[in-house]
Amino acid sequence: MKIELTNKETNVVQLKVELPPEQVAEAIDRAYLKMRKDFSLPGFRKGRVPRNILEKRFGIEIFYEEAANIMLQTSYPQALEEKNIEPVARPEIEIEQMVSEKPFIYTATVTVKPQVTLGEYKGLNISVQTEEVSAEDVEGELKYLQNSRARLIALEGEDAVAAEQDQVIIDFVGRVDGKEFKGGSATNFPLVLGSGSFVPGFEEQLLGARPGDRITVKVSMPAEYHNEELAGKEVEFDVTVNEVKRKELPALDDDFAREVGDFDTLEELRASIRERLEDRARLAAEQQLREKVLQAVRDNIVVDIPAVMVDNEVEVMLRQMESRFARQGLKLEDYLSYSGKTLDDIKEEMRPEAENNIKTELMLDTVAEVENISVEPQELDAELDRLAQAYGQPKDKVRAALEEGGQLRGIEQVILHRKTIDFLVEANKAQ
Repeated sequence: MKIELTNKETNVVQLKVELPPEQVAEAIDRAYLKMRKDFSLPGFRKGRVPRNILEKRFGIEIFYEEAANIMLQTSYPQALEEKNIEPVARPEIEIEQMVSEKPFIYTATVTVKPQVTLGEYKGLNISVQTEEVSAEDVEGELKYLQNSRARLIALEGEDAVAAEQDQVIIDFVGRVDGKEFKGGSATNFPLVLGSGSFVPGFEEQLLGARPGDRITVKVSMPAEYHNEELAGKEVEFDVTVNEVKRKELPALDDDFAREVGDFDTLEELRASIRERLEDRARLAAEQQLREKVLQAVRDNIVVDIPAVMVDNEVEVMLRQMESRFARQGLKLEDYLSYSGKTLDDIKEEMRPEAENNIKTELMLDTVAEVENISVEPQELDAELDRLAQAYGQPKDKVRAALEEGGQLRGIEQVILHRKTIDFLVEANKAQ
């Protein structure tokens, strides 16, 4: 196999590959064996027509396309390896010669992984402040726990007067210009006053209401309301208050501490809350430091990213968005309709983040190469152990599935990047 490499432009090379006639003959043989099952001629069983008969009837050219594909599948990866080329997109293939008994010649125009020039990437002296956990923070978390265990008690008698944060159980019917509208009525609907669940002005008009009260609530619908038939209209709701309920908070005492966890006293619970908040603050500071280091090092690199890499990353991000919507029972089309955006709008909004993601990966690959950071077999084994435990599958089965799907290299890349980030954080944090 002969290979000529030509630099066409930044991050684009052209390979001219030539295979000898004997490989062409072998590929045509393989093409015939693969294609013969599709042929049926009088006097022959389907799939049993001899090659010479097919060539006389249709010409040897019927095998050329399949033969060319067979040669491309083997020769193109070999050419990449021989010339040490790392492509970032599918090549543009142009076949220059495909003729029996002559060399097979083609050119492949390949967009390659761009070169990164590192700037300052060590000794940047970056620091972050870990947020202090105050007594108010602890009490706020304690109040949250108290509220999460509150009971709703139906108010009776003189006490049954709806106030802010009370829950009212209501029936209502909405009308525009005296006519009921679709979706504007409900029975025994629970509404927390002050929650902002309804249109502005609705909940405030129920403050002071009692069970059995009938109230006419008048509101102006927002001009940008999602229902165009109601947007900007004056709407009246006939509301019947069925019940008024109020939260009854448990006492903050030792019994409460025993109820929410393995604590003997309320002070033990407070100490545990403080420890958890301090751990959260420490982890947040560590994450902030990692992000600041990555940004600082990334800002110092020079790289010319091919547009196709950004396009591909945008498509990955789009698929991830679709998956998130699917988990919520939504479709991307629903989001586009609701937001008033087109698919092209979404892709354009994603491009800056996509470019940032690519710059980060290229930067980490380059630092790992310069600093001789690699993934040890035991590190890959440990990651596979973690994945096996997470999926509840034997490690050998997980490894086999990843290898079959071509994903094992991706797992190694994740570990390599994680190690490289650890290196950069250690090399750049303030001492």
